Amino acid sequence: MKRILFHKKQKQPPATLGRRLGFLLAGLIVPYVLMTGVFLYTIDRFNSQYTDALQNANTAGEFNNDFKKNLDQKMYYYVIGSRNADHLPLEDVEEARDVLRKLQKTTTLKENEWRIRSMLNLCDRLSECMIDIENTSSYDERQVKLETNVDIITGLIQTYMHDYTYDEVRQLSILQQQITNQVYTTVAVTVLAAVGIVVFLALYSWRFARGITRPIKQLCEKVKRLGHGDFAVEPLHTDSRELRTLDDGFNEMAGRIFSLLRHVQEDQDALRRAEMELLQAQINPHFLYNTFDSIIWLAETHKDEEVVQIVTSLSSFFRNSLSKGQDVITLETEQKQVCSYLEIQQIRYRDVLSYSISIPEELLGCYIPKLTLQPLVENAIYHGIRSKREGGTITITGRAEGGDILLTVEDDGAGMTPEQLEALRAGIYKDCHTGLGLVNVHRRLRLYCGEGYGLSFESRLGEGTRVLVRIPKQNKLSPKKIQPEPENL
Repeated sequence: MKRILFHKKQKQPPATLGRRLGFLLAGLIVPYVLMTGVFLYTIDRFNSQYTDALQNANTAGEFNNDFKKNLDQKMYYYVIGSRNADHLPLEDVEEARDVLRKLQKTTTLKENEWRIRSMLNLCDRLSECMIDIENTSSYDERQVKLETNVDIITGLIQTYMHDYTYDEVRQLSILQQQITNQVYTTVAVTVLAAVGIVVFLALYSWRFARGITRPIKQLCEKVKRLGHGDFAVEPLHTDSRELRTLDDGFNEMAGRIFSLLRHVQEDQDALRRAEMELLQAQINPHFLYNTFDSIIWLAETHKDEEVVQIVTSLSSFFRNSLSKGQDVITLETEQKQVCSYLEIQQIRYRDVLSYSISIPEELLGCYIPKLTLQPLVENAIYHGIRSKREGGTITITGRAEGGDILLTVEDDGAGMTPEQLEALRAGIYKDCHTGLGLVNVHRRLRLYCGEGYGLSFESRLGEGTRVLVRIPKQNKLSPKKIQPEPENL
């Protein structure tokens, strides 16, 4: 488990993802609305001017076609005394004034404004001349006034209106060209602005997306590293408040997981120490009692050499059991401990016990949890060889199998029925405490080596029992000191 690094939380950034998305939308909508508004306002203004000029031109054209002809004809009928003209056509002049006043309101050209005022004055003069004709009784004088006054004034009005119409039509052409130019200009500006907006939005969107995806990828990498045991929790550099909050929460979670794992590791170490102490407490008393009884018996029968041998083996056994405070020892040391144990037991059971150990030399440097083989040998003696009540042999072998080591402790003792074998397996694998020594060995192997390692059993009634120990090869386990070594045995 790698070292964990703790860092202070960074200050909260000013912007949230929602706010940044709002800014992105505003950068798209506001320029579009402004450009659309300017374009519509410009088109509406030119369209209004164009409509007024067109309406003025049409009105002036209609007026110019009817006014002089109709008025001259009505005045002629009035002068000659026709029955169809019993009064002066002053209403026609008044209608002409109304038309001219309407044109005056919408006319924008200075020349045409002057022409409108002139035509209004001519209408006033025309009314005066018509009234003068009405007050004239002589037919000849009426004809003279009609030709010298009325016809001339209506001709001037027609000429002015013709010039007015010409200027309005010309203004229409100018407005049309201005509208065309304005449309082209507006389209060009719109396209340029749209390109600028698109470039801005693309850059901003890329930066915005990168500001989200890059921290997320970094956070995913942190999750992967955390899954592999790397608890380094360097904070992410991001402008997103949500991602910063998520990262701070992840860092806090990583710190808590690291703390929990450290406590779990400490608990496992404590558990291993307790199991070792429990196993040694189970083995040492009755083993010592039986060994001391054997020493006393040998001493009483004056078998001094055998006394020296058993005491030497006992000293070697406990020296290897202590193993300088390590709970993981080499297979060579474990083999020496089992040899010492079997030498002691062979003295006690000289008539019924024999043994052989065959472990390849290249495997002796590999590591194994301490007190793995001795409980298996002890179990073979007490439940296999002694139950047979005749001579028996214990065989210990070892071999490499792929990336693992397979050790075998086999006896030719009483063996077990299928029911007894199944009960033993259930007790070991389901932790039913069928045999405390075997349960401890299996659990310690699983703790040190992993789920794929431990003990397995084969047995036949009357033929013996085989216990297989699977452990990983050298360098997959390393010795760890769990208690200080006493200075003296």
